[in-house]
Amino acid sequence: MQQIEFQEREETLDLRKIVGKYLSKWPWFIGSVLLFVIIAFIYLRYSVPQYQSTTTLKFDKKQSDLSSALIDLDDLGLGLGNADELKSEVAVVNSRPILMKVVENLNLNVQYYNEGEIKDSELFSEVPIVGKVISYTDSKKFVSSEYIVKEVNGNNFVLQDNDKKIFKGSFNKELALDFGTVILQKVPGLTFKSKYKIVFWNPLEKVKRLEKKLQVELPDQKAMLMDISIVGTVPEKSEAILNEVTKQYNLDGLKDKNMQAQNTQEFIDKRLEVISRDLSGVENQKEDFQNRNRIVDLQTQAQLALQNTDESTKSLLQQQTQLDLLNSLQGEASKGDNQLMPSNLGLNPSLEQAISQYNTLVISRNKTLKQATDENPAVIEMTKEISSLKEIVRDNIRQQKATIQASIGKINGQISSNTGMIDRVPGQSKIYRGIERQQNLKEQLFLFLLQKREENAINLSVNVPKAKIVNPAYSDDEPVSPKKGIVLLGATLLGLMLPFGMFYLFFIWDDKIYTRKDIAEISPLNVLADIPSLREDHNHLVQHNDFSELAEAFRILVSNMKFIIPSKDSARVILVTSSVKGEGKTLVSVNLALTLGNKNGRSLLIGSDIRNPQIQRYDNEPIKRKGLTEYLYDDSVDVEDLIHTSDTNPECDVIYAGSIPPNPQELLSNGRYQELIKRMSSHYAYIVIDSAPLMLVSDTLNIADTSDATLYVVRSAVSRKILIEFANSLVKEKKLSNVSFVINDVSKNVGGYGYGYNYGYGYGYTSDKNKNWWQRLFKK
Repeated sequence: MQQIEFQEREETLDLRKIVGKYLSKWPWFIGSVLLFVIIAFIYLRYSVPQYQSTTTLKFDKKQSDLSSALIDLDDLGLGLGNADELKSEVAVVNSRPILMKVVENLNLNVQYYNEGEIKDSELFSEVPIVGKVISYTDSKKFVSSEYIVKEVNGNNFVLQDNDKKIFKGSFNKELALDFGTVILQKVPGLTFKSKYKIVFWNPLEKVKRLEKKLQVELPDQKAMLMDISIVGTVPEKSEAILNEVTKQYNLDGLKDKNMQAQNTQEFIDKRLEVISRDLSGVENQKEDFQNRNRIVDLQTQAQLALQNTDESTKSLLQQQTQLDLLNSLQGEASKGDNQLMPSNLGLNPSLEQAISQYNTLVISRNKTLKQATDENPAVIEMTKEISSLKEIVRDNIRQQKATIQASIGKINGQISSNTGMIDRVPGQSKIYRGIERQQNLKEQLFLFLLQKREENAINLSVNVPKAKIVNPAYSDDEPVSPKKGIVLLGATLLGLMLPFGMFYLFFIWDDKIYTRKDIAEISPLNVLADIPSLREDHNHLVQHNDFSELAEAFRILVSNMKFIIPSKDSARVILVTSSVKGEGKTLVSVNLALTLGNKNGRSLLIGSDIRNPQIQRYDNEPIKRKGLTEYLYDDSVDVEDLIHTSDTNPECDVIYAGSIPPNPQELLSNGRYQELIKRMSSHYAYIVIDSAPLMLVSDTLNIADTSDATLYVVRSAVSRKILIEFANSLVKEKKLSNVSFVINDVSKNVGGYGYGYNYGYGYGYTSDKNKNWWQRLFKK
């Protein structure tokens, strides 16, 4: 007997086998790819292409080499300070106030479509009708509403909404709709060619959508460049939106630039009014004093007395001017509101810098309040910073006032020390000079404010745009979506991946036996033959002088059996079994017996599956004969009465299973079966035993000791790998001996090994060239 050693097998990756599994399903892959490509073509045909439109802005940095006439002005609004400020401008470009202006100016809250059979195409300029919303019934709840323009007759038209509700109106006249009041106007020179759809939107809703679609990027911060882009179905509309966005952005920048200068202008005008009144009063006082005291010229009289005090007086005038400005500025800084403070007044540089930082922060807070509320964390933080800067300005003013007052006191002390030198000067001269000092002080302050007003007026007159348009809005020639190449490539990949994924899951969960390679992976037992798959209209029995694929397969089985069956003088007994019902062991038993029976020796087929007899299905004789069951329980039954010669092969005899007994296991284990085999061994060359399935009942194990070899039948694409493990365990436990496998019902497309049905070798072989293409494609 052949000894089989069971060892643990290492799993190896057989790429050829794995790839072969998928290649065998190639019609599914081709069909899936074709399906997805067709869907992709339909999608490309009816999808609306999206085009990207872009415009580029360039910002200039602030210039420090201004002309001497503007040397005291530190901000004309001509550019940005650095790249960090450029980042903050991204939010300004995409801010809702600017976008709301764009929606209003371009009337974007009304959209027009040319209605088609499958898809609607949006229109922008070539529209024969223009609609405008006059008012909304409830602007907070309204989002959008669609209407079809139909039955245009002269100056009249009909609108139909989605609920088939009809609204009749006339051009250039207001029409009340469900959401509000609109007016429609004809465009001269354009005629109605088809149905048009009008969609009215809430402007705020369009702003929200535009805010999401508008993309602002900084390609090169050092170069101070900004790219603004938008993706849309109508390039002309996208370009108009971008151009309007840049226009509104520059207007907003000019407005912010002029805000501080306008506030300074108002402050200077108020101070000029006050100084003009004071100067007029001093001049009237001087005139009255000269008339009353008949003073013509005190220059000669006071020249000697004032020679020593001239420099002190000049310093006093300068300090008084600074003190007066500080007093005025202190009044502005003491106000409780967060208003802009005047700057560029020629004060101490540290104070001017603090005022400039305060004004910049106030402007930023006002911009933020356009899109946020006072409870916004950023607004609260900026308010705190404004209060802190304002307090710093106040402290700086107080410190400078204290310094100037101390200086004035020192100068006055010097003047007082020299009064003794002018005792001989009349008292009128002293009063006169005091009046002149007041006059000079007011005149200097008046001239200073006039100069600053002129400089501020120049600042207001500078209307240079905040950003230069490097590239006006333009659109790409190729759509950004859908991209034909990517869509087709994606469809092809999806067409390959879908069946691949399905078959991958199928192969993972598929534990069935298909070929002898599957058995070789989990069992050391031999596979003697592959029985081809048969159609219903095929003959299932091997005939005399038969050269069919079935006959060739059983001849191969008989040839291979000679190498495993030991030589002996008596009949060679072959046990045919399987794990479960339906694997084809009876088919193998019958055809094996028919093949073994020839002129050199007869064969005997014994139907030993007495629980479920199946051999009778292959016999044309209608007479019900006694069989194995009657022989096992009745000693008087003669075995010669049980033997029946096959109608298919006269060299083959058959003993049927007989009646189904209530105790089959007891009958098979009573010893008479072994006596039957011993007696028949001297009359036949081969005895084939058709036994019961091993996994269902233990009947076969009771008669397994009578066999010289065991053929274990598994069915391709039906039997599971666990059944092979079951067969391995029976051999390992020595319940079966000299076991070999026979694979039944092997389809051609899984690569069988039998002559005549895989390689086309055999007298009965028919070439696939004679078949139609669909037969070759879907052949088994």
